[in-house]
Amino acid sequence: MGEQPVPEPGDTARLDQLAAHWRAAPSEIRQDILTAAAEVQNAPEPGRVAHLLETLGCLELPDTPDGAP
Repeated sequence: MGEQPVPEPGDTARLDQLAAHWRAAPSEIRQDILTAAAEVQNAPEPGRVAHLLETLGCLELPDTPDGAP
């Protein structure tokens, strides 16, 4: 599997922020994301990847780790 990347100082904070957005998302959005991700895993076609990215957009994540636009 090769060498694992070395975590950067802000990685944990970014993961915590992502987890908080995930927990705050309505269950319908979470299920849509999980379904879209499974479809990509089964057949990673461009249309399915685009759908997953669009669905992830429903989480309304900030564009940068510090939340600034």
